[in-house]
Amino acid sequence: MKQMVIGSEIIRVAVAGLKETDRNDVVAAMTEKGWSIAFASDVQELASMAATGIHHLAVIAHHDPSQLSPKSVRTLMSLQTDMSVIFLTPKNCDITQCPPLVGATSDQMHGLDIPTEELMEVLQSELQSVLSNQPEYTIVCVDDDEEFLTSLRALLSARLKKSLPRFNLELESFTNPQEALSEITSKMLRAPAVIISDQMMPEMEGIQLLKQVKEFCPEARCVLLTGHAALDSAVTAINDQVLDKYYFKPVDDPVDFINNIRHMLLEHHLKTRTDTQRDRLTAQFEFIRLISSAKTLDNAMSVTLGFLREQFQPQQALIALGHKDGCSVRAGFGFPGGLSIGTEVSRLGIFEQILQNRRPLVTCAADAPSVDGTGEAFAPGSLLGLPMSWGDMYPGVILMAGRSNNKMFARDERTLASFIADVAAMTVSGFEDRHALEEVYLGTIATLMETVEAKDEYTRGHTDRVTELADALAKEVGVKGEQLENIRRAAALHDIGKIAVPDRVMLKPGALDADEYSLIKEHPARADRILQHLRFLDSVRIIARAHHERYDGNGYPDRLQGEEIPLGARILTIVDSYDAMTSVRSYRKAMSPWDALAEIQTNAGKQFDPKLAMVFLKMMERGDNLQRLSATKVQAVSQDRSITDE
Repeated sequence: MKQMVIGSEIIRVAVAGLKETDRNDVVAAMTEKGWSIAFASDVQELASMAATGIHHLAVIAHHDPSQLSPKSVRTLMSLQTDMSVIFLTPKNCDITQCPPLVGATSDQMHGLDIPTEELMEVLQSELQSVLSNQPEYTIVCVDDDEEFLTSLRALLSARLKKSLPRFNLELESFTNPQEALSEITSKMLRAPAVIISDQMMPEMEGIQLLKQVKEFCPEARCVLLTGHAALDSAVTAINDQVLDKYYFKPVDDPVDFINNIRHMLLEHHLKTRTDTQRDRLTAQFEFIRLISSAKTLDNAMSVTLGFLREQFQPQQALIALGHKDGCSVRAGFGFPGGLSIGTEVSRLGIFEQILQNRRPLVTCAADAPSVDGTGEAFAPGSLLGLPMSWGDMYPGVILMAGRSNNKMFARDERTLASFIADVAAMTVSGFEDRHALEEVYLGTIATLMETVEAKDEYTRGHTDRVTELADALAKEVGVKGEQLENIRRAAALHDIGKIAVPDRVMLKPGALDADEYSLIKEHPARADRILQHLRFLDSVRIIARAHHERYDGNGYPDRLQGEEIPLGARILTIVDSYDAMTSVRSYRKAMSPWDALAEIQTNAGKQFDPKLAMVFLKMMERGDNLQRLSATKVQAVSQDRSITDE
C-alpha cells in the first residue's frame, strides 16, 4: 500500500456586490492577504460558484437584500457545512422581515459600513472554523500493474490538487485487491469516496472487488479500468448499480477521466455533507419546538442550556442575560471559579469583549481572555462565546468551553450555536414576539426541505415547483388572503415527513418493495406529527396530512373522500402528481407535460377533484405555462412503479 496526500493552502473567496456597494477597500484587503477572489455579478452566480466546492468563504453585499433571490440564498446556506457565508446589509435590516435572509443567523449579518479591519477579523475567524473542518476523503486505486498504478497516482495528484483545492484528499494504492478490501472493510482508510480498480487481477476480478466494496460503502463511487473483452461485464455491473463508470485501459482521455473523478468526489461530498446539514437543521427545528412551549423565562433558559449540553457536550456552559445595569449569569453548569448564578459579568474579561464587539469569539481556551481578567481560565479545549441580542433587549452572552473532542467549533456547529442564541434572544426579548419566531421556523423548514431534496439529484427543486404550481392553481380558483398563504405554506412543507424516512429507501435506485413503500406512505402522517405543536400552522398541517388522499376515497392516511379532503390538499394532490410525473427518476423516464396532463384528465374523479383537474388543464394549456414549468429531463431506465403516488 502506498499513500499520497493532496491538499492546498490557497484561500479562495467568492464575492458579489462589494464593488457595487463601494467596498473596494475590502477587495484590496483580501488581495493584500494573498486570497484568490472570484467576482460574481449576482447571488445566483455566486451560488453556482460556491457549488463548485473550491471556495472557503462567500461574501454578499447589497443595499436592498429583499431583492436577493431566496432560492439562491438558501442554496448558499445549504453549503455552509464546510464554507462560510457572510452578508453585508444596511444596519436596519431585520432578517425575519426579509424573506431571502430568513434562516440566516446574526453572526452572518454585518453592516455595509463595517470597518475593513473589523470585517477582515470576522473573515479570519470564519476561516479558522472552515479550515478546521476541511472535507477529507480517500481515493483508492487498485491495480496489479505497479507501473500503471504509479502513473495513475501521479495523474490524480497533479490534477485534483488544482481542481479541488479545498479538499484534503488521500490517495491509497494497492497492487493486491484482497489487501485493499481488507483495509476498506476494517475501516482503516479515512472516508473512502472513490474506488478505481483494474478488472483483470490474479487474486480477484475488479468487478468482484467493487461489488463487495459497495456492500460495505454504498455511497462510495466505483470506477472500473477494463479491456474490450470485459465490456459486457462492465455494462452489466453498471445496470446492477455496482459501477458508476468504466474506462478502457490505457486511459486515452485524461481530461475526461479527471473531470469524472472530480464530479464523483463532489457528488459524494454533497451526499455526505447533506447528512450533516440535515442533522443540524433538524436540531434547529427541534429547538424551536422545545422553546416555543416554554412558559417562563427560567424554563426557556433551562431548555436552552439542556439543548447546548446535548448538542455540543461542553464541560462548561452558561447564559448571561443583559439588563439596564449590565449583564449577569442566569443559568449554567460547570462554572469556572468565581462565577455563579447572579454574577455580574459585563466588565469581566471575555464577557466584556463579546458584549462590546457584538460578534462571536471562537478560540482555544488557552488563547482566550480570562474569565475575570485576572487569570481564571476556562476548561481546556475549544471555546465559543456568542452574543445574544434581539430588538431592543439588553445584550447577553452564551458561552461554552471544554469540549471532550478538543476540536475547534466547525462552521456548521457555529451556525447551529448562533441559531440557538438568536432564537433564545427572541424568546428573552418578549414572549409576545412570536411572529419573528414563526418566520425563523419557516425559514428553517424551507432550508431543511432543500437539503433533503439536494441529496437526491432526481428530486432537487421539487418543493419550489410544487409551491409555484399550487399558488397558481389556488389563485385560478379564486383563493386569496390567509387561505392562499396556508396553501403556499402547505406546499412548502408537504414532504417534511420524509426527513424521517431512511436514506436506503429515499435514495433507492430501483423500485420499492412493499415494506419500503409502506414507509414512504407514512410521510403525510409524520408531517402532521412534526407540525402539530405549532398552532399557527394548524391549517397548514391539515392540508399537508391530506395531500395523498384520493377523491374516490382510496388514498392515505385517512381515506378521506370528495370534499371531505381540504381544498388545499386537493390542489396539492394535482400539482404534486404533475411534478412527479414530469420529473425523471432513476427507475423511470419522465413523462412529457402533455402525457402528464392526459393522465390527470384520465384520473379526474378518481384520484383528483374533477373540477380542479379541469381548471388545472386549462391553466397549463394557456400561454407558456408548459414551456416555463417543464425543464429538459434526463432519460433513465423505466421500471414498474407508481408515478402519480410518490
